[in-house]
Amino acid sequence: MDNEIKRVYSGSLINAEYIGGVLANNGIQFLIRNFQEEGLCAGWAAGTIKGDASVYVFNKDYDRAMLLLDEINAVDLEGE
Repeated sequence: MDNEIKRVYSGSLINAEYIGGVLANNGIQFLIRNFQEEGLCAGWAAGTIKGDASVYVFNKDYDRAMLLLDEINAVDLEGE
């Protein structure tokens, strides 16, 4: 179904926001879940050890989003 979502990234909020910008620039709608902020709003302040945020896209955009993430990773690896 096109209205279902899939996670394409889980990790730091900074990286999630960067990925969201890349997705937006390529016309892909996305959702960022900030788990630490959700916890604070719920009244508890437990931080997460692995990953503070996740990025989700619609199923119909999943393959394109993953290709973009592969390109980002390839550029990062070339720069090291």
